[in-house]
Order: sequence, then structure tokens, then C-alpha cells
Amino acid sequence: MSNDMRRSLSGAIWKRAMPSETDVHRLATELGISPLVAACLVNRGITTPERATAFLAPDLAHIPDPQPMWNLDEAIRVLTGALSRRERVQIVGDYDCDGTTGLITLRNVLRLLGSEDDCVSYYVPDREREGYGLNPGIIERAAAAGVQVLVSVDIGITAHQEWDMARERGITGVCLDHHTALGSRVPSSAIVVCPKQAGDPYPEKDLAACGLAWQMARALLDERPNGAAILRSLTKLVAIGTYADLVPLSSLANRAIVAEGLRGLNQGSKNPGLAALMEVARLDQRVIGASDLGFRLGPRINAAGRIEGTTLSVIELFDSHTLEEARPRAQQIDAWNTERQDVQRRLVEQLEKRITDQAQDDFVYVLAGDHADGWKQGVVGIAASKVVETYHRPALVCSLRDGIAHGSGRSIPQFNLIEALQWVGSDGLFLRYGGHPAAAGFCLPVERLPELHRRLNEYARQTLTPDDLIRAYTYDGNLPLADLTVAFVESLARLEPHGIGNPAPRFVVRGRILEQRVLKDLHLKLILADDQARIEVLWWNQHGYAGQLPKHTLVEVLGRPDINVWNGNRTTQFIATDIRLA
Repeated sequence: MSNDMRRSLSGAIWKRAMPSETDVHRLATELGISPLVAACLVNRGITTPERATAFLAPDLAHIPDPQPMWNLDEAIRVLTGALSRRERVQIVGDYDCDGTTGLITLRNVLRLLGSEDDCVSYYVPDREREGYGLNPGIIERAAAAGVQVLVSVDIGITAHQEWDMARERGITGVCLDHHTALGSRVPSSAIVVCPKQAGDPYPEKDLAACGLAWQMARALLDERPNGAAILRSLTKLVAIGTYADLVPLSSLANRAIVAEGLRGLNQGSKNPGLAALMEVARLDQRVIGASDLGFRLGPRINAAGRIEGTTLSVIELFDSHTLEEARPRAQQIDAWNTERQDVQRRLVEQLEKRITDQAQDDFVYVLAGDHADGWKQGVVGIAASKVVETYHRPALVCSLRDGIAHGSGRSIPQFNLIEALQWVGSDGLFLRYGGHPAAAGFCLPVERLPELHRRLNEYARQTLTPDDLIRAYTYDGNLPLADLTVAFVESLARLEPHGIGNPAPRFVVRGRILEQRVLKDLHLKLILADDQARIEVLWWNQHGYAGQLPKHTLVEVLGRPDINVWNGNRTTQFIATDIRLA
């Protein structure tokens, strides 16, 4: 990695990836690809021709057989046995996109296997009334309803007490989760299917919960004549949950799911609910890309949980029998998404003011406000993400209600958030917590928030340096403007789908500003030229830098090449991530 400590206009530093020339030459030669595409592969950890071949051609065959996964066979025996005896089965999913799509996936397969709706029920906790995860109330209601098998999707890996309660009431528990088990100890009272549990030999550790549900569906449908076709159809939904949950798209399995799901979505959906959702997201008349999963479809599914409190309405949407029935439901979900955006915008404005007034020197921001004042429990997580994007510091944002702080945190790559929460909460600081290195949820008594703030910053000062708090962008190489052709951009498309672990290739171009315009009072448009060519540069939502970029200024622009289609013409443009004076 080559570091250039010059700061950009945004205050960031840029780091050029320096791949092994030997690896690049081998991939370019053996695969017949351009050295630049080969360099991008090596920069993403793809160094062998065999893995590169699979990476460039995602296929469901790349997903390892689920059978080696611990406890999967036992879970399948329990479910098929329950169905054959017409026992009551209940699926409980998380209220986010991953949990919801996983729940729907598993429920659809149980329906296909011949279950009746009165035998297989479902439940999604209410975010504000019940909070994250399994809770005693869910177990008690399931027992009262005569449920004999309870399956959790995307929750349950830390619910030791709840699974004990289930077993005491004669309920067999199946926990389908992809989160890291705290302290590596999984519940002993449930059949736990989680590749991340200590010692599990299954090689694919990065599947989302909906991906695990798809794998369970694969096992349930084994040897059925139409099983492969059903699984391909299910990837449309599983691709949305996979992308929305920010699991790595460097994983061959996740790449395969997202790529196959996109192929299916672009052919249209026979499910009226999904078709209506694509309509309100304005995706029914154009090619759908991976980013649309994360910025159009996923947020609408999540909005129900964030604003309504639960995604039960999303399940009802996908249960619609006709488009006429589905459209009003999709429109309601779309309205919730608009409301979520408004609530989020107002909350982020409050957070920025709080940071300016009182928290500038913190290594970790811990910010809290009353639920009644707009600090909605369903929005604090994405508001924390915005804080991390702006300030490049870990951020925990809490909604205060009835004496309890319900919090959600987001982090930077240098700071493992779940390890930090384990360290500061080792003596029982939290009522409940869990999550990933980059994102976590928690709750604790309001009066202990100052203690959380103090402990986290003490821990952060031991594990982070001031340089860690400077935003750093990594890029794949420098390019002359003349190289930014349509053919070049198309060659990079083989690296899609992009996401966590496989970012879109970024390059640095250099030139002088010939023209400058502000678009819609938000975006900055530049015409950049060097001795051989010129190109249009778009810097979204960064009109505030216009005064620092007058005509004739020599600049370096970090970003990604793109193809603009207008009136049937295809031209290249450059989407800026950052700019610095040359």
C-alpha cells in the first residue's frame, strides 16, 4: 500500500494499493484479462486463477453443500418430522431486511413441502415494544398457542435464557443465526445452525441469515425434481436481504446469491408483492443493479421495521395474491420509507449539532436523546452510520424511553465494536447487547450512559491512534483521461456485483478544470481536461466545495468511471469520491 499523506478537500488521505506484479501477470496471462482488471482482483485478495475464474463468473454451484454445517441434519429431521405429524411450527424473524427475507424464504419452502398455514405460523418482534431478539413473551405466547417447534431466523444466538424456557415448556428450538456467539458459547437448549460457532467446519462463514435460510431450504428440497428451480427463484428475495445486511461480497457464496437474484429480478417477478415493491421503488422499467438492492429495495423493507416497529406488513405484502391487492400495501411501505428519511434527516441534524457543541474530542461518540423528541429507536442505527461517514469515528446513538437507553452503534474498520462492548460491559453494564465488528445493538439503564461513554473512550484510546481517525480512501491506480473509454468501463463490469469486501474499482485522474456548475443546489459538475482528453466529473451532494474549485485549477480526482446513457448515446463520466488540489 502506497500512502500519500497529503489531505484532500474533505480532509482524507488516499492510499494506492500496490498488488504483486507476479500475481497480476499470472492472472492476466492465464485468464486473458487486462492487467488492470487483474490488478483489481489481486487488490481484493483474489490471487489464484481458480478463484479468479469463479469470482468473475458467480454461480450457485460455488456455494458449498450445507450438509457439513453443524446441527443442520438434526434441524432438518425436526422440521420434516413436525410437518409429517402436523405439529405446530412457528418461525420468528428479526425485524430487519435480513431476518424478514430469511423468514419468508423458510416459510415459503415449508409451504411447498405441504404444510398448512394453521400448522406453520410466524412472528416478528416489535422493535419498540419488545426490542431486538427473542424475549420471554415470545416463548410464553408460543407455548400458549401449542407451538411444538420454534425456529429463530437472524436472532437467538445469545438467547440462552429464552431457549431454556422453550425447552422447559416442551418446545424444540432451532436457532438459525449468523451472528458471532458472545464468548463463543451457544445456547445448549436449542439446535443451533450457525457457521460462526466455534469449531463448525462449514467453510462459508459469511452467509447472511437469509442465506442460511436458503441453505436450509436447499437441504429441505434435496432430491425434489423441481428443487433447483425453486432455489433459483428464492434468490430474488435472498439477494435483497444479503446485500442489505452488508455481508461480504468478496464471498463466492454471497456473490452467487446476489448475481443470481439480480438475474431473476431483471426478468421480473411472479410474486405480486415483490412486483409491487419494484414498482414503488421505480425499478420496474430499468436494469436493476446491486446498489438498487441496498438503496431502493432493502431500505423499503427495513422501513416497515423502523417506522411501523415490525415487518409483519412486509410478509403480508409478499402474501398478496394479485397486484391489485399488493399495490396499496407496497405504497404504504413506500410511505413509511419516506417518513423514515425525514426522521433520519432531522435526527442527523441534531447529532451534528451535539457533536459540534460537546463531543469533538471524543474517540467514540455516545449520543442520546428522548424518543419523543425524534430519537426514534428504529432510526438511531442508520443515523449512527451517517455520523461515522461524516466524522470517521465510531458512533453509538441511543433512544431514551422509560428509563432505558436503546442504542445502536456503527464503527470504522480499525475498531471492532462488538469486542469493545464485550470489554466495557464485562461486569453487567448492559441489559442486552450483540452484533458484528462494524455494527451492534444494545440497551442499558439511562443512568449508566455516562459510564458507557467514559469506558468506551478509555478503551478506544488504548486501541486507536489519532491517525486511525483520519479517513483513508484506497484506490486501484492512476489513469490518464484518454483511458476512460466505454470499453474500459465495460471491462470492469466483470468485477460486479460490488459491495462489502468488493468495492467498485476506484482510480485517480488528474486534470485542469475547464468548467464548473452546481446542479440542483446540491451536486458539483466539473469538466476536467488534460493534454489528450476531457471528461465530465460529478461529485454528488458536494456543492459546498465549489468555491475551492474555480476554473483552471489543477486537481486530482479520486473516484470511479461510469457510463452515462442519454438519448441513446453512451459516454463515460467519472463519479468523484474525493478531490484534492494538485
